[in-house]
Amino acid sequence: MPVPNSPVNVSSTGFAIIKVRSEAQGYVVLEERLSSIFEQGPQRRVSVALNNGTASGTFVAPTGWSVIDFALHPSGDITVALAELRNLRLVRLDRFAKIRYELALTDPQAPQDPYFDYDGGVKDDTAMVPVIMRDAIRLVPLGDDLGVTLRTGRNAVVTYRYNSGVDGYTRAWRTLVEPGTSMALRALRDGSFDTFGQLESHFRVTFDADPNGNMAVGVVGATNHSSLFEAHAHYFGEPIHAAYGILVTRLSSSGTRLGTTLVDTGRISEVHSLRAAHGNFAMVGRVFSEKRGDGSGWNAYAAIVDGAGGALRSYKVLDVDRGDALFDIAPLALRRYVVGGTTGYTQNPDGTSISEDGQPLLAVLEEDGSLRQRVTFPSGARQNQVRSLWLHTNGNWLVGGLVNGPGTHSGDAARSLITADGFVRETSVTVP
Repeated sequence: MPVPNSPVNVSSTGFAIIKVRSEAQGYVVLEERLSSIFEQGPQRRVSVALNNGTASGTFVAPTGWSVIDFALHPSGDITVALAELRNLRLVRLDRFAKIRYELALTDPQAPQDPYFDYDGGVKDDTAMVPVIMRDAIRLVPLGDDLGVTLRTGRNAVVTYRYNSGVDGYTRAWRTLVEPGTSMALRALRDGSFDTFGQLESHFRVTFDADPNGNMAVGVVGATNHSSLFEAHAHYFGEPIHAAYGILVTRLSSSGTRLGTTLVDTGRISEVHSLRAAHGNFAMVGRVFSEKRGDGSGWNAYAAIVDGAGGALRSYKVLDVDRGDALFDIAPLALRRYVVGGTTGYTQNPDGTSISEDGQPLLAVLEEDGSLRQRVTFPSGARQNQVRSLWLHTNGNWLVGGLVNGPGTHSGDAARSLITADGFVRETSVTVP
């Protein structure tokens, strides 16, 4: 990772930056070399820099494994989640990306988790990773301890707390968030790149914790692609009257399940981020809100779930410019939110093909999730995306993302066009 100037202004040629976090002495980014749908992925690495601008280390996965996510602890230590075809591993790094210790993330209870088969699909009872994809584990720091949410090979969603010690992690508790169920892969009719991860979005999990250690997990339900709603209703005795949407489950700091909230999106949708904010849990993503001939029917949305009681406080569809998607949300002053994403793209109204064009979207939302104003942000060639937002130690925002990204068909004839250049830019977000 190149050495930045002050304020932070980093470019990463050939790697998108999909996550950025900072603490008192430095910041960490998750970089991804984009891969076609015909390649094994994701291809990610963790890069670390000190606040004085010195690049201090990079961690890459061993052969056969993929870096999936990381958590940055207040001490400056970093925990990285690794996945291979069936197994998971946690790796604890110091602030220079050197390994302190490792732990194979195993769970003897996982093969016995309840499973509801409605529509067939694929599963692997003894795997800690879904058969379809690896990108199904998320980490959050709990001080120097760790919260983990993942989807197993049985397609169940499970959350854990791991306590950290001098020599390693020990599991404190385990909570089944969603039972296993039949799930199916979405597919491209043609094309070579999954621009927003839409083919696998229903397998992914979103996850965060508030300052008191209370947690929330968000997962997508999609008729014809998963039986999440049916399995949830059967196992928990909580009927779900929706065809598409997100289930948000809140957990106490001790792992007790507090309840599940339905965000009914009406049509097929994706959730890209869930963050604790203002005593609530806020989610963003995109939803196919209307079929339009010009391909502009995909809009962004923001949903706010009450952190205490679980009520759905608001759900707002945001139409900025043609196609819109939001990838991250974070709390701002006056109970507002700052969000990042992309806008101005189009998608085949009868399929999954996304255009190569798209502009960066940085914006401020009101307390209820409605759009207050768009914030000017520099753009580059092809797909532009703001992927990650983090409040830096000096009160400015670190904004991570990509320019020069591909559309669905960019690499059909030339694999070299499936590429992107990442950035981290320090910026202020002020609202009059």
